[in-house]
Amino acid sequence: MRNLLVAVVLVAVTSGADNAKPGEEDKQPPKLLRIGDPAPALKASKWLQGEAVKEFEPGNVYIVEFWATWCGLCIHFMPHTAELQAQYADQGIKFVYYTATDSDNTEDKVAAFVKKRGAKLPFSFAYAEDRTTYDAWMTAAGRNGIPCTFVVDKTGRNAYIGHPVYLGVVLPKVITGTMKAQTVGDEVRKIEQEYDTVSGTLFPNHKAGLQALNDFEAKYPPLANNPMILRAKLSLLPKIGEVDQAKKVAEAVVANAIKRNNMSALMQVAALLRNGPGKESKELLAVAVKAAEAAVQVAGDKDAVALIELASTYFVAGDKAKAKEYVRKAVEAAAEESAALKQDIEQQAKSFDDGKN
Repeated sequence: MRNLLVAVVLVAVTSGADNAKPGEEDKQPPKLLRIGDPAPALKASKWLQGEAVKEFEPGNVYIVEFWATWCGLCIHFMPHTAELQAQYADQGIKFVYYTATDSDNTEDKVAAFVKKRGAKLPFSFAYAEDRTTYDAWMTAAGRNGIPCTFVVDKTGRNAYIGHPVYLGVVLPKVITGTMKAQTVGDEVRKIEQEYDTVSGTLFPNHKAGLQALNDFEAKYPPLANNPMILRAKLSLLPKIGEVDQAKKVAEAVVANAIKRNNMSALMQVAALLRNGPGKESKELLAVAVKAAEAAVQVAGDKDAVALIELASTYFVAGDKAKAKEYVRKAVEAAAEESAALKQDIEQQAKSFDDGKN
């Protein structure tokens, strides 16, 4: 069954084009925007939540992330970024989530998302009715996929352009204010390349690759058990017979996610365990159920996405009665959602009736 929010692949970090809209692939940048260049103006039609950022004040660090309501990966990483915001709340960092209009990303959709999710995502949310600012940042930087994060240092220059998963190693370097933007960018680029190399070792020798991944985490603790690394662990550890270790990893992530009300992380654990080799283990399926149940508690019992995820997890775990119950609840909850989400939930519900889930 297609997962709405937790389908994350390793290549998403390294491709630079996680979610590209049709027609954007061939756009040519009007001018280049590189690491070390001054950050362009950030103009928005509306600030839907939080403080409006009209200029980049010297002495402050700004994280500007481009996203859209149709980008599941963007939404999946928001709780991860929220944790960083809490960690650096007293160090002059401002987080801005910026999105621009397109046919599938209207103001109404963005406003509805912020109204529903914004309380747990304490960022400034900005919406633009045109693509001018998008082009000045994304297109000029040669980026045609989201999520994409720009880190503006204390001098107003771009110190990092890339995937939000690396913010944990970027921010400590920028906050000190002692490194030039170009130096920060060069150092993080080396970490990205190192991660690419480690990812390449995961196949075909899973055991050696996982050890290399552990070594990478030990070297860069802020990147430990991020969504990409978690996917590798929970997909491959059961495959090589390391069920106990997979369970230990999953339980630690679930405990932390419950503490931080991180619905996305909970649903990712549930999906990885029920869809991958972990589904062959009753112990791991029990963790999957716990994660999916906790996701509903965090999201609320009217969240269609969390409900259908829980139904799917119950189904794979063998509890068909509860699966049927939560499918019904998901369909009822979806009646209040967008037409697209409602249709998606109804299609997934039909797969239960067909016995294909």
